[in-house]
Amino acid sequence: MLSSSPAPATPPRARARRRPTTRLLLAALCAAASLAAGLPAFAQEEIPVTLRARLVRYNKATNTMEASGDVVVIHADVTIRADRLRANLETGEVRAEGNASIEMAGRKMRGASLDFNLTARRGRVIEAAADYTGPMVLGTVFLRAGVIEGVLDTFAAARDASCTTCEGPTPVAYLTAGELTLYPNDKIVGRRVSLWIGGRRIVTWPQFVIFIRERRASRLLPVVGYSDYEGFFLKTFYSYVVNEDHYGYLRLDLMEKLGIGYGVEHTYRVPEGSGALFLYRLENRQTGGPESRVVATHQQRLGDVYGRLYLDNVWRDTPGARSVDSFASLDTYYHRPGLSATLYQSYGRYAFEDAVSSTYLGRVILSRQMSPALSAEVTADFSRASSSLGADDELLPRITLRYRGRGYSAMLVAEARIDLDGDLFPGDLRYMAERLPELSIAWDPRLLGGTRLVYQAQAGVGRFRETRIGGETDAVRTDGAVTISGPLATSERGYLSLRAMARGSHYTTGDARGFLSGYLGYSHTFSTAWQGQLSYTYQDQAGQSPFEFDRTLGRISLAQGSLTYRRPDLAVTVAAAYDGITGRASPVEARLQYVPRPQWAFGAAAAYDPSARVLSRAELSLDVMLNPRWHIGYYGYYDGTSGSVMHDRVSLTRIWDDCLATSITYRGAGGEVWLEAWLTALPWARGRIGVGSTGTLLFDQPWLPSPPR
Repeated sequence: MLSSSPAPATPPRARARRRPTTRLLLAALCAAASLAAGLPAFAQEEIPVTLRARLVRYNKATNTMEASGDVVVIHADVTIRADRLRANLETGEVRAEGNASIEMAGRKMRGASLDFNLTARRGRVIEAAADYTGPMVLGTVFLRAGVIEGVLDTFAAARDASCTTCEGPTPVAYLTAGELTLYPNDKIVGRRVSLWIGGRRIVTWPQFVIFIRERRASRLLPVVGYSDYEGFFLKTFYSYVVNEDHYGYLRLDLMEKLGIGYGVEHTYRVPEGSGALFLYRLENRQTGGPESRVVATHQQRLGDVYGRLYLDNVWRDTPGARSVDSFASLDTYYHRPGLSATLYQSYGRYAFEDAVSSTYLGRVILSRQMSPALSAEVTADFSRASSSLGADDELLPRITLRYRGRGYSAMLVAEARIDLDGDLFPGDLRYMAERLPELSIAWDPRLLGGTRLVYQAQAGVGRFRETRIGGETDAVRTDGAVTISGPLATSERGYLSLRAMARGSHYTTGDARGFLSGYLGYSHTFSTAWQGQLSYTYQDQAGQSPFEFDRTLGRISLAQGSLTYRRPDLAVTVAAAYDGITGRASPVEARLQYVPRPQWAFGAAAAYDPSARVLSRAELSLDVMLNPRWHIGYYGYYDGTSGSVMHDRVSLTRIWDDCLATSITYRGAGGEVWLEAWLTALPWARGRIGVGSTGTLLFDQPWLPSPPR
């Protein structure tokens, strides 16, 4: 027997400590046992475990160990804590009792007792409790169950379980389930699930899915409502799960004006791949025939090759006619160090009776790092457009060479257009700019003299051909540019900065152009509360480019200024601008944000037009938590053009047990009144029902379905 308390003779390699708490390697226990009892010490290599306990006993006949008193076992990323623990040193089986808990892969689970295999990472927790968080949840999802078992960091099943985002022993809203299957950081699948609110069971589903990573799940109830397009409708969206790799959604839509729609969306995973299939059919009463849609996506990795397939087909039948709208794309990627290849392809086809048109687009990209300084990229775009007018085939090749030298970088680009069909087609008249080729050089930024200003020079020469409706321009452009940026002056309270560029271009057509732009800005801190900014932006040019792609905006002369006052609970900013070209001042804008106390926020903004001497717009918003249960919100504005005031949003919210929220909201723009309900941990998932200005019933609910993309 080994113990942390005083004991008889101890093997030389195992040190007995006379302290209430000991830290031993389970491997050391095995080694000590082998020395004392002649047992093989192979467990040292199989199960390296760190143990801490007040009392440890070893049974050499069964090769098992017992520990008690603040027991802690650590194996890799698994930590088990309990009052009492038994372990089999050969199989890795551990049983923990009394305040048992297990933590692995950043997740923790508690229970009355725990059975766990350190090698298989499979366990069973009795009277379990676990807390989960996810990017789509504000707060924590609390799970309680009679039994949780499985591979606890990747898959687990809970029986006789309850799930809630509300804290406390009596949550106002929660789910119960005969069984919950947990996929950490992914989803929770429930069977025989009931929703309880205020101690009353509201509804029961045979199966239900809660996604932790995304905003999707079964609708809580069928959606009932009315719209001018669909008439009165009833819509359902129900989820199902076959296993971890196969799940989906069933849809049934009953619409007064459109008819009956039904479909399924199935998501699957296979080794190194995944995909989704969406099938939907609508018996359209308006067109007098059915509409069917099939959408399929699949992505797959095969070694260094990765591919993604997308298909979308729609069939529409009307009396005596059928139309088919099809689209497909296939993207393939290949990558290894120094070399990558990409192939993008898409095909679209539309057929109505005998009239058929189609479009194919393909792009190939090859990238190669030939040396640390030299890289190359070859791109080829191919397009084919077919219709009753004929076919148009175009090829757009492009070659790019990049070289990094000492103190400079250079790039050579050549791109052209090749008309493969050779006939005049409407597509031949589209705009196109070609480089045949262009060489550009950029020198590394350098300090200007003894200042802190940085300057950089660039130069280039290239032949360009521009095709457009009305003509073609073919010329060589030679240009150079210098940019200067950085601080002109700094002090403890002020900062003066400059950004300027001068560029000159000459064209073999005889045209020439000079371009100048600059920005001068000054920021000043008057005190800890007051800050001000002034800036001036200027742009002008002489001459003009013969190419449309090379043209720039006209003159700019704009002065701007702002003054800001800040303190911990208040921020006020006033900004103004003056256009030197038009001689007009822009509206003066003022903005205020005031937070007089936690969870009280006020905002206001106004714009005054000095030219017209009118208040062009004013806005007011407030968000006030009167107490932990009542919350009011408001947003309204004044429109100076129409002289009207709009109370765009007025809402009153009630929070129940810091968990469930209900609100009533008036929307002034549409004259609508909405009643909403949501869990505070899921503020984006709001069920809403409302009444429009004409008495129309409005209905909205979270987790609206959408076809895979």
